Amino acid sequence: MSASELSPSEPPAPPPLPDTADVNLLAALIARGENASSKRSSNTVLLITIALFVGLGGFYWGWHMVLYLLVAIALHEIGHVIAMRAFGYKNVRMLFIPLFGGLATGEPRESDAAKNAMVALAGPAFGLVTAAAAIALAYTLGSPPMLVEFAWISLLLNAFNLLPLVPLDGGQVANDTLFSRYPVLELIFRLLAVAALGWLAFALQAWVLALLPVFLLISTPLAYRRACLIRDARLDPSWQTRHLDLEAAAMLRAIVATLFKSVAPSAYEKKLPEHAHGLWMDIRKRFPGPGRTTALLAAYLTLCLIVVPVIAMLLVVGFESPVFAQ
Repeated sequence: MSASELSPSEPPAPPPLPDTADVNLLAALIARGENASSKRSSNTVLLITIALFVGLGGFYWGWHMVLYLLVAIALHEIGHVIAMRAFGYKNVRMLFIPLFGGLATGEPRESDAAKNAMVALAGPAFGLVTAAAAIALAYTLGSPPMLVEFAWISLLLNAFNLLPLVPLDGGQVANDTLFSRYPVLELIFRLLAVAALGWLAFALQAWVLALLPVFLLISTPLAYRRACLIRDARLDPSWQTRHLDLEAAAMLRAIVATLFKSVAPSAYEKKLPEHAHGLWMDIRKRFPGPGRTTALLAAYLTLCLIVVPVIAMLLVVGFESPVFAQ
Protein backbone atom coordinates (compact mmCIF):
# COMPACT_ATOMS: atom_id res chain seq x y z
CA MET A 1 0.00 0.00 0.00
CA SER A 2 1.46 3.36 -0.99
CA ALA A 3 2.00 6.24 1.37
CA SER A 4 -0.39 8.39 -0.65
CA GLU A 5 -3.21 5.95 -0.01
CA LEU A 6 -2.52 6.00 3.76
CA SER A 7 -2.45 9.81 4.03
CA PRO A 8 -5.73 11.53 4.90
CA SER A 9 -7.56 13.22 2.05
CA GLU A 10 -7.01 16.96 1.72
CA PRO A 11 -9.93 19.24 2.59
CA PRO A 12 -11.68 20.81 -0.40
CA ALA A 13 -10.52 24.27 -1.40
CA PRO A 14 -12.77 27.06 -0.10
CA PRO A 15 -14.96 28.75 -2.71
CA PRO A 16 -13.46 31.95 -4.15
CA LEU A 17 -14.50 35.15 -2.48
CA PRO A 18 -16.80 37.36 -4.57
CA ASP A 19 -15.22 40.29 -6.34
CA THR A 20 -15.48 43.38 -4.12
CA ALA A 21 -16.36 45.52 -7.14
CA ASP A 22 -19.31 43.25 -7.96
CA VAL A 23 -20.45 43.32 -4.34
CA ASN A 24 -20.40 47.12 -4.39
CA LEU A 25 -22.19 47.24 -7.74
CA LEU A 26 -24.89 44.85 -6.51
CA ALA A 27 -25.45 47.01 -3.41
CA ALA A 28 -25.73 50.12 -5.60
CA LEU A 29 -28.19 48.40 -7.95
CA ILE A 30 -30.39 47.21 -5.08
CA ALA A 31 -30.38 50.63 -3.46
CA ARG A 32 -30.88 52.56 -6.67
CA GLY A 33 -34.22 54.35 -6.73
CA GLU A 34 -35.26 53.19 -3.27
CA ASN A 35 -34.93 56.62 -1.65
CA ALA A 36 -37.13 59.24 -3.31
CA SER A 37 -35.71 62.73 -3.67
CA SER A 38 -36.78 65.14 -0.98
CA LYS A 39 -39.59 67.52 -1.84
CA ARG A 40 -37.41 70.50 -1.01
CA SER A 41 -34.64 69.43 -3.38
CA SER A 42 -37.09 68.70 -6.19
CA ASN A 43 -38.88 72.03 -5.77
CA THR A 44 -35.59 73.91 -5.68
CA VAL A 45 -34.54 72.48 -9.04
CA LEU A 46 -37.97 73.24 -10.48
CA LEU A 47 -37.92 76.87 -9.29
CA ILE A 48 -34.38 77.45 -10.60
CA THR A 49 -35.26 76.04 -14.03
CA ILE A 50 -38.46 78.11 -14.16
CA ALA A 51 -36.43 81.27 -13.48
CA LEU A 52 -33.93 80.38 -16.20
CA PHE A 53 -36.67 79.45 -18.66
CA VAL A 54 -38.54 82.73 -18.12
CA GLY A 55 -35.39 84.86 -18.08
CA LEU A 56 -33.81 83.49 -21.26
CA GLY A 57 -37.14 82.86 -22.99
CA GLY A 58 -38.28 86.41 -22.30
CA PHE A 59 -35.34 87.78 -24.28
CA TYR A 60 -35.68 85.20 -27.05
CA TRP A 61 -39.48 85.01 -27.53
CA GLY A 62 -40.73 88.07 -25.64
CA TRP A 63 -42.18 88.28 -22.15
CA HIS A 64 -45.77 87.95 -23.33
CA MET A 65 -45.08 84.71 -25.20
CA VAL A 66 -42.83 83.12 -22.59
CA LEU A 67 -45.54 83.29 -19.91
CA TYR A 68 -48.02 81.48 -22.17
CA LEU A 69 -45.37 78.89 -22.98
CA LEU A 70 -44.54 78.46 -19.31
CA VAL A 71 -48.15 77.60 -18.45
CA ALA A 72 -48.70 75.41 -21.52
CA ILE A 73 -45.48 73.45 -20.95
CA ALA A 74 -46.21 73.07 -17.23
CA LEU A 75 -49.66 71.60 -17.97
CA HIS A 76 -48.17 69.29 -20.59
CA GLU A 77 -45.54 67.99 -18.16
CA ILE A 78 -48.13 67.62 -15.39
CA GLY A 79 -49.87 65.13 -17.67
CA HIS A 80 -46.69 63.03 -17.75
CA VAL A 81 -46.29 63.35 -13.97
CA ILE A 82 -49.87 62.19 -13.33
CA ALA A 83 -49.31 59.10 -15.50
CA MET A 84 -45.97 58.31 -13.86
CA ARG A 85 -47.48 58.50 -10.39
CA ALA A 86 -50.42 56.34 -11.51
CA PHE A 87 -47.96 53.65 -12.64
CA GLY A 88 -45.95 53.84 -9.42
CA TYR A 89 -42.81 55.52 -10.74
CA LYS A 90 -40.23 56.57 -8.15
CA ASN A 91 -38.47 59.91 -7.84
CA VAL A 92 -40.93 61.69 -10.13
CA ARG A 93 -40.01 65.29 -10.78
CA MET A 94 -40.50 68.04 -13.32
CA LEU A 95 -38.15 70.73 -14.59
CA PHE A 96 -37.81 73.25 -17.41
CA ILE A 97 -35.09 73.37 -20.04
CA PRO A 98 -34.36 77.01 -20.99
CA LEU A 99 -35.21 77.78 -24.64
CA PHE A 100 -36.31 74.17 -25.23
CA GLY A 101 -39.29 73.23 -23.08
CA GLY A 102 -39.87 70.98 -20.11
CA LEU A 103 -39.06 67.52 -18.87
CA ALA A 104 -40.78 65.11 -16.51
CA THR A 105 -38.59 62.33 -15.16
CA GLY A 106 -39.18 59.26 -13.02
CA GLU A 107 -37.88 55.77 -12.38
CA PRO A 108 -40.27 52.92 -13.23
CA ARG A 109 -40.37 49.91 -10.95
CA GLU A 110 -40.32 47.70 -14.04
CA SER A 111 -39.65 48.33 -17.70
CA ASP A 112 -42.88 48.05 -19.67
CA ALA A 113 -43.07 49.46 -23.19
CA ALA A 114 -46.87 49.83 -23.06
CA LYS A 115 -46.70 51.89 -19.85
CA ASN A 116 -43.88 53.98 -21.32
CA ALA A 117 -46.07 54.74 -24.33
CA MET A 118 -49.02 55.69 -22.13
CA VAL A 119 -46.82 58.02 -20.09
CA ALA A 120 -45.64 59.62 -23.35
CA LEU A 121 -49.25 60.05 -24.56
CA ALA A 122 -50.43 61.52 -21.25
CA GLY A 123 -48.55 64.81 -21.73
CA PRO A 124 -50.11 65.82 -25.08
CA ALA A 125 -53.49 64.40 -24.05
CA PHE A 126 -53.64 66.49 -20.87
CA GLY A 127 -52.30 69.53 -22.73
CA LEU A 128 -55.01 69.24 -25.39
CA VAL A 129 -57.66 68.88 -22.69
CA THR A 130 -56.50 72.17 -21.15
CA ALA A 131 -56.56 73.81 -24.58
CA ALA A 132 -60.16 72.64 -25.05
CA ALA A 133 -61.02 73.90 -21.56
CA ALA A 134 -59.55 77.31 -22.43
CA ILE A 135 -61.75 77.41 -25.58
CA ALA A 136 -64.86 76.55 -23.59
CA LEU A 137 -64.04 79.23 -21.04
CA ALA A 138 -63.35 81.75 -23.80
CA TYR A 139 -66.80 81.10 -25.32
CA THR A 140 -68.37 81.65 -21.90
CA LEU A 141 -66.46 84.84 -21.06
CA GLY A 142 -66.75 86.61 -24.40
CA SER A 143 -63.51 85.61 -26.13
CA PRO A 144 -60.84 87.25 -23.94
CA PRO A 145 -57.58 87.36 -25.96
CA MET A 146 -55.60 85.83 -23.11
CA LEU A 147 -57.56 82.56 -23.21
CA VAL A 148 -57.63 82.39 -27.01
CA GLU A 149 -53.88 82.94 -27.29
CA PHE A 150 -53.20 80.36 -24.61
CA ALA A 151 -55.42 77.82 -26.40
CA TRP A 152 -53.52 78.36 -29.66
CA ILE A 153 -50.11 78.03 -28.00
CA SER A 154 -51.16 74.93 -26.09
CA LEU A 155 -52.56 73.39 -29.27
CA LEU A 156 -49.39 74.08 -31.28
CA LEU A 157 -47.10 72.89 -28.50
CA ASN A 158 -48.91 69.59 -28.01
CA ALA A 159 -49.43 68.99 -31.73
CA PHE A 160 -45.68 69.46 -32.25
CA ASN A 161 -44.96 66.95 -29.48
CA LEU A 162 -47.20 64.41 -31.20
CA LEU A 163 -44.99 64.32 -34.30
CA PRO A 164 -43.64 60.76 -34.71
CA LEU A 165 -40.04 61.83 -34.19
CA VAL A 166 -37.85 60.81 -31.26
CA PRO A 167 -37.33 62.27 -28.70
CA LEU A 168 -40.77 63.91 -28.99
CA ASP A 169 -43.72 62.18 -27.31
CA GLY A 170 -45.15 60.88 -30.58
CA GLY A 171 -41.77 59.40 -31.46
CA GLN A 172 -41.55 57.70 -28.07
CA VAL A 173 -44.98 56.13 -28.58
CA ALA A 174 -44.01 54.79 -32.01
CA ASN A 175 -40.59 53.61 -30.79
CA ASP A 176 -41.92 51.82 -27.70
CA THR A 177 -44.76 50.09 -29.50
CA LEU A 178 -43.10 49.26 -32.83
CA PHE A 179 -39.34 49.68 -33.08
CA SER A 180 -37.49 49.46 -29.75
CA ARG A 181 -37.19 45.65 -29.80
CA TYR A 182 -35.45 45.73 -33.21
CA PRO A 183 -32.13 47.68 -33.16
CA VAL A 184 -31.92 48.16 -36.94
CA LEU A 185 -35.47 49.50 -37.22
CA GLU A 186 -34.86 51.71 -34.18
CA LEU A 187 -31.70 53.05 -35.83
CA ILE A 188 -33.54 53.84 -39.08
CA PHE A 189 -36.35 55.53 -37.14
CA ARG A 190 -33.80 57.58 -35.20
CA LEU A 191 -31.95 58.72 -38.34
CA LEU A 192 -35.23 59.70 -40.01
CA ALA A 193 -36.00 61.79 -36.92
CA VAL A 194 -32.60 63.50 -37.20
CA ALA A 195 -33.31 64.39 -40.84
CA ALA A 196 -36.87 65.58 -40.15
CA LEU A 197 -35.92 67.69 -37.14
CA GLY A 198 -33.03 69.20 -39.07
CA TRP A 199 -35.39 70.11 -41.92
CA LEU A 200 -37.92 71.61 -39.48
CA ALA A 201 -35.24 73.71 -37.81
CA PHE A 202 -34.13 75.03 -41.22
CA ALA A 203 -37.67 75.63 -42.51
CA LEU A 204 -38.72 77.46 -39.33
CA GLN A 205 -35.37 79.23 -38.94
CA ALA A 206 -35.39 77.87 -35.39
CA TRP A 207 -31.69 77.48 -34.69
CA VAL A 208 -32.23 76.46 -31.08
CA LEU A 209 -34.29 73.54 -32.38
CA ALA A 210 -31.35 72.60 -34.63
CA LEU A 211 -29.40 71.56 -31.53
CA LEU A 212 -31.81 68.68 -30.98
CA PRO A 213 -30.95 66.67 -34.14
CA VAL A 214 -27.26 67.42 -33.58
CA PHE A 215 -27.32 65.91 -30.08
CA LEU A 216 -29.47 63.05 -31.35
CA LEU A 217 -27.01 62.26 -34.15
CA ILE A 218 -23.98 62.40 -31.85
CA SER A 219 -25.58 59.93 -29.44
CA THR A 220 -26.79 57.53 -32.15
CA PRO A 221 -23.70 55.21 -32.37
CA LEU A 222 -23.73 54.55 -28.62
CA ALA A 223 -27.52 54.08 -28.60
CA TYR A 224 -27.27 51.54 -31.44
CA ARG A 225 -24.49 49.56 -29.74
CA ARG A 226 -26.51 49.51 -26.53
CA ALA A 227 -29.64 48.31 -28.36
CA CYS A 228 -27.67 45.48 -29.99
CA LEU A 229 -26.21 44.35 -26.66
CA ILE A 230 -29.67 44.36 -25.08
CA ARG A 231 -31.08 42.36 -28.01
CA ASP A 232 -28.29 39.78 -27.66
CA ALA A 233 -28.87 39.48 -23.90
CA ARG A 234 -32.60 38.93 -24.45
CA LEU A 235 -31.76 35.83 -26.48
CA ASP A 236 -30.99 34.20 -23.12
CA PRO A 237 -34.46 33.58 -21.62
CA SER A 238 -32.99 33.24 -18.12
CA TRP A 239 -32.73 37.03 -17.90
CA GLN A 240 -36.51 37.24 -17.53
CA THR A 241 -36.48 35.13 -14.35
CA ARG A 242 -32.99 35.95 -13.06
CA HIS A 243 -32.70 37.49 -9.60
CA LEU A 244 -30.50 40.53 -9.08
CA ASP A 245 -27.51 38.78 -7.48
CA LEU A 246 -23.72 38.79 -7.73
CA GLU A 247 -23.76 36.78 -10.95
CA ALA A 248 -26.17 39.25 -12.55
CA ALA A 249 -24.06 42.18 -11.33
CA ALA A 250 -20.93 40.66 -12.87
CA MET A 251 -22.73 40.06 -16.18
CA LEU A 252 -24.09 43.62 -16.23
CA ARG A 253 -20.60 44.95 -15.53
CA ALA A 254 -19.29 42.96 -18.50
CA ILE A 255 -22.01 44.33 -20.78
CA VAL A 256 -21.23 47.91 -19.69
CA ALA A 257 -17.52 47.27 -20.35
CA THR A 258 -18.38 46.02 -23.85
CA LEU A 259 -20.60 49.05 -24.46
CA PHE A 260 -17.76 51.44 -23.57
CA LYS A 261 -14.91 49.30 -24.87
CA SER A 262 -13.38 52.22 -26.75
CA VAL A 263 -12.88 54.34 -23.61
CA ALA A 264 -11.00 53.83 -20.35
CA PRO A 265 -13.03 52.37 -17.44
CA SER A 266 -12.39 55.53 -15.43
CA ALA A 267 -14.56 57.40 -17.94
CA TYR A 268 -17.72 55.49 -16.98
CA GLU A 269 -17.00 53.99 -13.52
CA LYS A 270 -18.77 56.79 -11.67
CA LYS A 271 -21.97 56.12 -13.59
CA LEU A 272 -21.55 52.35 -13.67
CA PRO A 273 -24.58 51.70 -11.38
CA GLU A 274 -26.74 53.95 -13.57
CA HIS A 275 -25.67 52.19 -16.78
CA ALA A 276 -26.02 48.73 -15.23
CA HIS A 277 -29.45 49.52 -13.80
CA GLY A 278 -30.67 50.81 -17.16
CA LEU A 279 -29.44 47.64 -18.86
CA TRP A 280 -31.07 45.44 -16.20
CA MET A 281 -34.40 47.19 -16.76
CA ASP A 282 -34.26 47.19 -20.56
CA ILE A 283 -33.09 43.59 -20.95
CA ARG A 284 -36.14 42.52 -18.93
CA LYS A 285 -38.45 44.98 -20.69
CA ARG A 286 -41.94 43.76 -21.55
CA PHE A 287 -43.45 44.64 -24.92
CA PRO A 288 -47.15 44.92 -25.78
CA GLY A 289 -48.83 42.22 -27.77
CA PRO A 290 -50.83 42.89 -30.96
CA GLY A 291 -53.97 43.95 -29.08
CA ARG A 292 -52.31 46.51 -26.82
CA THR A 293 -50.13 47.78 -29.65
CA THR A 294 -53.23 48.39 -31.78
CA ALA A 295 -54.99 50.16 -28.90
CA LEU A 296 -52.00 52.42 -28.19
CA LEU A 297 -51.58 53.36 -31.85
CA ALA A 298 -55.34 53.98 -32.14
CA ALA A 299 -55.18 56.36 -29.16
CA TYR A 300 -52.19 58.13 -30.70
CA LEU A 301 -53.87 58.50 -34.10
CA THR A 302 -57.08 59.73 -32.43
CA LEU A 303 -55.15 62.57 -30.82
CA CYS A 304 -53.34 63.40 -34.07
CA LEU A 305 -56.15 63.03 -36.60
CA ILE A 306 -59.27 63.94 -34.62
CA VAL A 307 -58.56 65.87 -31.42
CA VAL A 308 -55.95 68.27 -32.83
CA PRO A 309 -57.95 69.14 -35.99
CA VAL A 310 -61.20 69.62 -34.01
CA ILE A 311 -59.55 72.01 -31.54
CA ALA A 312 -57.91 73.89 -34.41
CA MET A 313 -61.26 74.19 -36.23
CA LEU A 314 -62.96 75.53 -33.09
CA LEU A 315 -60.28 78.20 -32.76
CA VAL A 316 -60.35 79.19 -36.44
CA VAL A 317 -64.15 79.33 -36.68
CA GLY A 318 -64.95 80.75 -33.28
CA PHE A 319 -62.31 83.40 -32.69
CA GLU A 320 -60.16 85.98 -34.41
CA SER A 321 -56.57 85.09 -35.12
CA PRO A 322 -54.26 85.79 -32.17
CA VAL A 323 -51.77 88.63 -32.36
CA PHE A 324 -48.74 86.36 -32.77
CA ALA A 325 -50.37 84.68 -35.84
CA GLN A 326 -51.16 87.91 -37.68
